[in-house]
This record gives sequence, C-alpha cells and structure tokens, in this order.
Amino acid sequence: MSHFLFIRNEPSIPNTLREVFLATGNRIVIRQSATQAESALNRGVFDAVILYSEEAAGETSRSIREIRDLSSDVFILVLAPAYDLSTEQASFEAGADLYFSEPIPNQTLARILASQSGQTGDEAPLPDQAQAHSAEPPRAVNHMASTLHVLRDLSQILSFSLDYKAFTQHFILKLRDHISFSRIGIFLEGSAKQTLVKKNRPKHLTCVASIGLPSDLVDCFQLSREIGIGRELSAHPRIVHKGGNSQARFEHTSSSIDKEFSILGCHLAIPITDRENAVGLAVLSGPVTGRNYSEDELELLYLLMEELGLAIRNSRLHSELAQHGQLIENVMHSMASGAIVFSENLDILYINDAAKRFLGLGQQHPDRTVEFAELTSKLAVPVHRAVEKGELPEPFQIAGASENAIYQVSIFPFTQEGELILLPRPTMVILEDYTKIEANKETALQDSKSELISLIAERFAHEIRNSLVPLSTHAQLIDKKIDQPKFQASLKSAMLREIARIKRFSEQMLYLAQASQTGGTELDLDDVLEKAFERARNQAGNINAELVLNNRVSKAFLMGNPEAMTNAFEELFLNSMQAQPSEQTIQIQIQLNQEGILCLQWKDGGGGFSDEAIGSAKEPFFTTRHTGVGLGLSVAEKIISEHYGFLRLNRRSEEHDWDLEIELPSLINHT
Repeated sequence: MSHFLFIRNEPSIPNTLREVFLATGNRIVIRQSATQAESALNRGVFDAVILYSEEAAGETSRSIREIRDLSSDVFILVLAPAYDLSTEQASFEAGADLYFSEPIPNQTLARILASQSGQTGDEAPLPDQAQAHSAEPPRAVNHMASTLHVLRDLSQILSFSLDYKAFTQHFILKLRDHISFSRIGIFLEGSAKQTLVKKNRPKHLTCVASIGLPSDLVDCFQLSREIGIGRELSAHPRIVHKGGNSQARFEHTSSSIDKEFSILGCHLAIPITDRENAVGLAVLSGPVTGRNYSEDELELLYLLMEELGLAIRNSRLHSELAQHGQLIENVMHSMASGAIVFSENLDILYINDAAKRFLGLGQQHPDRTVEFAELTSKLAVPVHRAVEKGELPEPFQIAGASENAIYQVSIFPFTQEGELILLPRPTMVILEDYTKIEANKETALQDSKSELISLIAERFAHEIRNSLVPLSTHAQLIDKKIDQPKFQASLKSAMLREIARIKRFSEQMLYLAQASQTGGTELDLDDVLEKAFERARNQAGNINAELVLNNRVSKAFLMGNPEAMTNAFEELFLNSMQAQPSEQTIQIQIQLNQEGILCLQWKDGGGGFSDEAIGSAKEPFFTTRHTGVGLGLSVAEKIISEHYGFLRLNRRSEEHDWDLEIELPSLINHT
C-alpha cells in the first residue's frame, strides 16, 4: 500500500480530483501544511506529496521548500485550479517535480500516482537499529518473573475494560515493565461498523496504541494486508525480523517490509491472533540496553500477543452484541405496530410505546414497568396458553383503550427451525391498528350493498317495465277491440308470455336468495333435459329450436330435485337460444367417466364465450345483451353445485370445441 500526502488549505480533496484519489486504494493523508506531517515526512512514509496550490506564487514556493526541508527526495506534484505562469516557474525553482493545472485528465493523474507507488528513499538509520543486532549474547529472562506470573499479571489488564483501545494501551504500558523496549505500535484491523451486513475482511491495519511513535506518524501511517509486514504476517503468523526476511515470497515484499520497519523505527513484528485469524500485529524495537531478545522473551511476547488478540475479539463480540441489541430495540421502538415480549415466566421483557398506547398502559408514566396482570383478559389468556402450553391461536382482534379502536393480535413463539420445543417458552405479541381498516371494510361493504341494491332495483324495474308495455298497450285497446277474436287471442298470448317472464324472474331471485331442496328423487337425465328444452323453447317463443342429444350412457340417472334441476337446464337452454337466434341447434354429449361422474359437453350455434365473458359470465346480473337481467348462469351454477355438481365455461379451441361442461354424480354406473 502506498501513502500520499495531500496538502491544501481546506481539509478536503476537490470534487474534480476526488474520483482519482479515492479509486487508488492507497492511503491518502490530508493536511493543511507540511509541518502537520513532519515526523512522517522525515521518516519517508509518503511516496509522493500533492500540493494543491490556491495561493500566490510566493506562498506556493514557500510550501514546496518546507516540504523539501523535511524530505529532500520525496516526489512533489503541484496541482493548481487555474494555470499561472509565475506559479509554475516558482514551483520548479523551489523544487517541485511536476506542475499541472485543472482540468487534469483522470487517466493522466492516475498514471502519475501509480508511477510513484512503491518508490522508496534512502532509509534513515535508526538509533536503536545497530544495537538490536549487537553481538552481545542474549540474557536469560531470570531478571523477570516467571512466564506464568507475567501471563497472570497481564491477563488482569485484558479484563480491565470492554474498550479494546483502552486496554490495549494499558497492556503495552504494563508490558514495558517486564520487557524494556523503547518503541512499540499495535496495528489492528478495523471493526465492522454495520454488523447486519457481511463485509469483506478489512485490508488496512491502523495503529490503536503506541509508545515512542510520533503522534503525526500514527495519524498518517497504516499497514496493509496486501503488502509488507501485514501481508507476510497474515499469510504466515510468525515473528519477523528486519533484514531477516529470506523467506519472503517476493523480492519487493522483503523491500516493503524493511521500508516499513525503517519508517516505524522498529525491527521486530509479532502477529496478534485470536487463535483462529490474525487480527493485527505488533511492531517494536529491541531492549533499551541494546541486546537481542532471548528465545524465551520472544516466545513470551508471542503468547502475550495471542492473549491480547483473544481479548480484542471478545471485546468486539460484546460490542457487536450490544449493537445488535440496540438495533433491535430501536427497530421495535420505531415500529408503528405494538410489540410485547414475554419471558417463559410471563414477565414482560419489552414493550414499545405503540403497545402501551394501544392498551392504555403507562401513558402518564411512560418509563414505568408494565406487569402481566395489567393486560386485559382477552390478551392475557391467549398469551398464557401460548407460553405455558404452546397453543398458538390464529390472529384475532381485540378492542383498544380508545373509543372504537380495534387491534389485530398475532402471537409468535421464540424458537428456531429444527429446535426442540420446550415449554414454557418466550413469546412475542404484535398489535396492529386495524381501526381504519375495519372502518374502510365497513364502508366498502355498505357501498357494495348499496351498489347491489341499486343494480337489483334497476334490473327489476327494467324487466317489469318490459313486461308491462304489451299489457298496457292491450289495456288501452280493450274497450274498442274486446269483442274481436284476434284481439282476444293477442291479449291472452301477451298475458301468458309476460306472466311467465315475471314468474321466471321471481323464481331466479328466489333460487339465488335461498338454498334449493335437492330432494331424494331418482331422475332420468334425458327426461330432465328434454323437459327443460321444451320449457325454454316455449319461453323463447321459437318452435324451430332443435336439441341434438348424444347420450353414450344407456342409463344416466341421478338423485335430486326434479323442479330445481329442470330450472337449471332451462336457464342454460335459454342462454344458448338467445346467443344466436338464427341458429338454434344445441348439441349435448353425455359420457360417464371412471369415477362414476356424468359429464355433459354443451355447444350451441353461437360464437362461444369471449375471454371477458368467461371471467364474469357466472356473476349475478352480468349480461352482454340489451334484454334480460343476467341471472341465468348464476342460477344454473348454484342449483348444480347444490346437487354436488360442477359447471365450467370454456373458450372454444381445436382440442375442446364446446361451450359448457357439466359434471354430476350418477346414480347407476354404466359398465
């Protein structure tokens, strides 16, 4: 990972350059002057310095010389919002490497930054580096307490706080009492801030605690899992020495390790693991006496860092659990629905404000504890059964505290799929405000009733008016023509026809309004069909209609009400005759299936049902004609279903060339 220093009067990157800098994946440190990153510049942390020049030429020149005084060989790129010849000349005279003015092509700027990535300067010798490789033989750890004593002593520190940064700083201070290093830095991966979303493992390692490292260096410098010390210890969790990286897999990796050691002024790196994964690393210098660490000291350091890693993991797990708990509480608190959580002892573990408001609990003192005994019996009884006996009722409704309030109650147990159910068990109750829903349902029901009544009244009035027209006409002529035989015949015909019409409409309404008596009479299907056909033909006033009956069952009998079944088929025949007055041939094929069901396939001379008609034809008062009330198919379906049959409408096709299919249970199976 490369480090770039961006210097600007404002602590931000201009929007025109933000895309390039954020896309690099490198560490971008923003400062308002070079002196704010003095230690980092002195140690060669940065691969390049980008100076965003918004001042006059003299001020830009002064800033460049300031950078050069701190780091003589760092690459300096001057960017200006607008081109100025005097600023360009002053920049190069002061020691800048490149000068550009906006607009700068993103590709060009990205290539310049990429070319500077990984460049290293001469490493400054560290005062304790030579001492770390002194030929003085290592001393034993007899000046220290036993390893067990040290571990016990430092383990108390790791339980000192749930704040891992606080106890890490306290840990290295206490560690220094046992191992006298002059410099140490603890670099850790960042903890996920969003615990509900699975994130990729963090790549950067940030210093969270240190001794002997300059504060501005700590702010500016990070390690990475993709290069240098972080990469080596993530792949091979072991102790790494500066200059002793012969096992490094690539030459540039070894070079990056030595460079990072030089920047930090350390020569030893120890992984920090939680016994499963490396969560970070510690870099430190040698003992202040200049000797090398003994094998026992290195082993002790490795074990202590492992203990630190376990403590960090536990701290972060606790933090994540706390965040989850707080998140769940926040979600339930902000819900418009009421939520109550009961323990296995029927204690109320949680109740949100919505539930208190719905039930009228704790409104004067919202923070007080709500007891189970305060719940209404309509809610308390099903909750008690759910917790104690595991009985989960279907969602039900209860009245709320406010007038006319209605709430839908749903009860859910706290169990996981596949988990053994043990009683009693914790349970959650959800209360949803159904006041408006029920009011809207009632309004919709009233509107539907009003609409239906209006429709019935309209069709009834229309049908009666049609029947009264010929009767009224004859009534006007009765005084003048009553003695004429022709008039008498016409009057008789009109009266019989219109009376039959009104009677049929009345019977249709009665069949829809009440259940028909199915009866226990044995019926011959052929006789019922022929009788119904004759009645329909007389009703339609067309003696030219023809019924073609193809009965493949020698004895087609069923049980039912003769009058009701005749009326049902009469309605179907009338519907067919009115569909195509010029072609009145109706074909019916009767078969018996393997289950003993009589199957009737019905086809008339019309064009069949359209897609729209198939979806609505059986609904009451649906009609595509200007006459009639649209009750025929509705009445027929109701009667057939009451006789345990089924009526299906069909849109004609090559495979199914019929309009209706009727299924009725047969009394005698034909074999």
